[in-house]
Amino acid sequence: MHARSVVLAALAGVVVSFVIPSAARSQARGVGPLVLQLPASTRAVGFGNAYVAMREAEAVFYNPANAGRTLVAASAERYGSQAVLAGFASSFAFGPAGVGVGAQLVDYHVPVPGYPDLAPNGEQLTRTGPYAASSVVAAMSLAIPFKGIRWGVGAKVAQDRVAAARDGVLLADVGAAKEIGPLSLGVAVQNLGTSAKLLGTSAALPTRATIGFSGGGLPIGPFDFGASAAVSVRRGGRVTPAGGGELSYLIIDGVTIAGRLGTRLPERDGELPVTMGGSFSFDRITLDYAFEPYHGEGSGHRLGIRVR
Repeated sequence: MHARSVVLAALAGVVVSFVIPSAARSQARGVGPLVLQLPASTRAVGFGNAYVAMREAEAVFYNPANAGRTLVAASAERYGSQAVLAGFASSFAFGPAGVGVGAQLVDYHVPVPGYPDLAPNGEQLTRTGPYAASSVVAAMSLAIPFKGIRWGVGAKVAQDRVAAARDGVLLADVGAAKEIGPLSLGVAVQNLGTSAKLLGTSAALPTRATIGFSGGGLPIGPFDFGASAAVSVRRGGRVTPAGGGELSYLIIDGVTIAGRLGTRLPERDGELPVTMGGSFSFDRITLDYAFEPYHGEGSGHRLGIRVR
């Protein structure tokens, strides 16, 4: 069977199961852990967080099949005046296999010490409250090529904490990826596991299936154009498209600047649909910046560094 047919058929089977609600899901309040809903890459923000087909260090958070290139990335983001996020990711080759590892932590404040206020949909990132809270995830992934397709599996431990209460969940990801001509195609199913509970309340996992593509190197005058797009289906049937484009310019050999503009259908309350970003690359080091606006006074400003 053609590679594209294999990937699309796998996605279709998963999506069918996602759109069938269950009694257990109807009892959950909010969505959590919160960190699983936030971007895990500065560059990805500029593409509207459509990153399922990208082979970057942060693939451990987007598609386990894309691990394998020797890359390291670190980033930090400030939401409004009081929430801070920090993340790290790395991938490397191990024979024919690819391995990825990463972690991400966000500190913020909430008005009520439990779900759903702890993780209703992310708008609390730009608010304040009397209770200090945090959300953290640690992840690892393994990618193996077979029959011309990269197949990946991943495991994550995620935890929400507020005051003295905390709850952790063990989650699994699966994915596939393949280059088709100038495009890279990726599909992933993320956050498979049991729902988190905190102080007698529960939150639904942001379990989702995502399919997307990316491509680059298209010359437009003195610039090179690249793009990335994806469509996610969250358990319960919510469909979320996202995508963006990038223009890069080679100043001199080894020195490149780039600008990005992305859009997304907001998943979190308070989130706005347009994102922006830029990069400065010198040899193997790239400095990234991204901006994601929120309603009201708060917005997200993210800085990152990537080393190849």
